[in-house]
Formats: sequence, structure tokens, C-alpha cells
Amino acid sequence: MVVKHNFYKLARTHKLQNTLYCGGLDFHLFNGYDANMAIYGPAEHYYGKEMYETVYNVYATAVSILHFENPADAPKFAKIITLLELYAKKIIDTLVIKCNVRVFKPQAAFYEQFGPVGLILLSRICGYIKEMEKIHDLLINLLDCKRGDISTTQEAYFRALLGDLNDPLGINYTPYGFDIINVTPWMGKDVLALCDEKAGKDLLGLKLMRQGKGIIVVNKSSNPSGPEYQELVLKDGEITLQMKNVHDLYAINQEFDLEYDGLSTIGMVVGSTHECDGSIRKAFPSTTLLVPGFGAQGGKFNKIMKELIPTGPHAGLGAIFSSSRGTMYAFLTENGGSGRVENLEADLIASIASFRKAEKQAYADANIPYPFEG
Repeated sequence: MVVKHNFYKLARTHKLQNTLYCGGLDFHLFNGYDANMAIYGPAEHYYGKEMYETVYNVYATAVSILHFENPADAPKFAKIITLLELYAKKIIDTLVIKCNVRVFKPQAAFYEQFGPVGLILLSRICGYIKEMEKIHDLLINLLDCKRGDISTTQEAYFRALLGDLNDPLGINYTPYGFDIINVTPWMGKDVLALCDEKAGKDLLGLKLMRQGKGIIVVNKSSNPSGPEYQELVLKDGEITLQMKNVHDLYAINQEFDLEYDGLSTIGMVVGSTHECDGSIRKAFPSTTLLVPGFGAQGGKFNKIMKELIPTGPHAGLGAIFSSSRGTMYAFLTENGGSGRVENLEADLIASIASFRKAEKQAYADANIPYPFEG
């Protein structure tokens, strides 16, 4: 039996924030330095001159060890990364303080695109969320990274992203400390790093889940071409590859006793852009679904509602409704905003309110118990 794990914590957090909403923290780049400055430049003034200079000095130091063909690009690069950090902090502050949204999902690629400095940026944003949790209680930080490899490699990913370096190095250092990350299943159950059967020992993935960390397996993704593989019918003609993965994960959940209070510490990615009929929930009743695709990808509530937990103490829960561009760029007209970056906070507040309203209606339309107040 695992301890009170992070999907249990997530269910409590969802009840506290009165929505399944998850704020994506992904940095999209625009066409040219000036265009990016038009979006991110105002962040220089969000927290005052002293804060800006403090953060800039961090990145100026980091950038100083990098190689640039044009040395004049180094301070420009440090400046834009500084602005991204302050911009993200403004989004986080608005979500937590003004919108009571407490679940976050950075996507690793949008940080890795900046090279080593991007990983410092990701680490600092993780640290900021941890500091916010000390004040506001119950925040969840989930990394969308889709790592998937043999168990030895996967253990290194888990140590870096979920764990710490205390055991192998005797150094009490946690590089990121995410609550939950996602993995891809193509390398088989190795991606969960459960156990070494020959050596008769538990591996790091299982140890971390037993300590409370969560792992989400990509199952039914939101991208248009996902069904090309995921919906392939196996040779017996009775089940798709995607549903075989669901059944296998449920079997692992049962074999290793990975549930607490009716919730598993194994979740699944199930997008909101492809129709779901409840078969995933029926096959794996205790899983939690990470549901991407809302917003720019055109995902719809009605395509996923049948996969929520239908009854019991967690009725209406069991999912994470993720929106990235709608979170980071709510002010853009294509996301329903005013088109003015100075309205960043107001447009984000309005966007969250609109999401909550549509979400509540989706529960009513699906005849599923609404699990939140109001």
C-alpha cells in the first residue's frame, strides 16, 4: 500500500480550487526579438527595478559561460530569460492569488529550447511554486516531459525530476522536485522502473510512487495523428493498442498495490480532442487522467466527461484539465482576450472565470455530479 500520494493530494487540491483546471507554463516564442519584447518586455516592471536586477544578475552569470557567435547577443539573451521568469511569476501569482488555481504544468521542451539556462529557469520556477505553497497551501506542480526509456535510464530521469541526490551522492539536493511527471509507454513497463526481477529489488520508480510521487503514462494523446498508432487494433481483433495499455497499467496497479483511498499513483494522458466513451474509466477505475487539448488544440469537455470518476467519494474528479496557451496568453485575441498585454492579469482572470462556467455546464450536460462548491 502506498502512502497518501500526490494524486490524492491533487484531488484535495481540485476541491480547494473548485475546478479541474491546470495552468500550463509554456513559453511560446514569437517572430523576432522585437515581437518577443512586445509580449514579455513589460515584465521588467511587474516586480520593480530591484527584483528585475536581482533576477537578471542570475542569468547574466549563467550566460557568461555560454558561447555566442556575436558577444552582443549574450546580454540580450540574459534579458529575455529574465523577462520570461518574471512573466511566469506574474501568471502564477494571478492564478493562485486572484483565481484560486493551484495546479501547474510546465512543458520541459519550452525550457530546454533555451539550453542550459532554460533548465535554470525551470528550476527557479519550481522553487517559486514551492515557496508559494508554503504560504497558500496545496499546490501541485506537474512536469510534462514524456520521458520513456529502459529502466536504468528511466531511474536517472526519475531521480532528476521527482527525487533527489541524497541516496547516490550523500548530498541533500533536489534538482526540481516535481509532484508528478509523465512518461511514454513504448519501451514497455520499463518506463515505470518498477523492479529488477533478476536482482530481486525494487527500482526507483516504484520506490518514488510508494513515497507518494505520481507517474502519468501517455495513453490517448490530443495530437491529430495520435490515433495512427494508438487506435490500431491488435491481431486478435478485440482491443486497440491504447486500451491494451490501459489494461496493462491497471494490472501493474493491482500487482504492486499502488492505490490509496481509491486513487492510483499511476495516471494516464487522455486528450480532450478525441471522443471517449468511458471505457478507460471502466478498465482502470482509480486512475487520474491528464487531459490536454483545451484551448488552441480545440478540445471539448463533452469528449472527456464520460471518463471522470462517476460515483463514490471522488465522484466528478479523476482528471486534470490542462490549458497552456490559454493560461500564458489569455490576453491574445485568438484566446478570447483583449489583445493588449497590459491586460494580462484581467484577461487571465476573465478566462479562468469563463472556463469554470463552461466546466460546470459540462457536468450538467453529462449528468455527472458536480464536485465543487457553487
